[in-house]
Amino acid sequence: MEFKTRKIIKKLEENINNSYSLPIFKGYKAINKAGVEKLIDELYANLPDDVKKAREYLRDRQYNFNPGQKENIFHTIQDIENKLAEGYPLAQVVIINIRELETLLNKLQNNLPEEITKAEILDK
Repeated sequence: MEFKTRKIIKKLEENINNSYSLPIFKGYKAINKAGVEKLIDELYANLPDDVKKAREYLRDRQYNFNPGQKENIFHTIQDIENKLAEGYPLAQVVIINIRELETLLNKLQNNLPEEITKAEILDK
């Protein structure tokens, strides 16, 4: 079972990893802001559908599921948006501390709704 959310996060990571490293400013990258914002919009659009799909999958398998308390993934997505806004705009890119953004991306992966994670595990 594949979820669009997982694919979008992977695209987001690839987009950021393939961004231009700035030799003068170690630890910073020039990121295509519009491209990242488009992927964030896709996350907002697809996440509810993926959670619904995962819940239906778990229900069909008669898997008793009681989600635990994870940080809301939407807060993490908002943190990424804030980081983009805090960056230094330069033409069509934004200069961002890559370590901070990578930390947020890891947090995003770790805060995927449990329904999605459980459905992926059961589908294997």
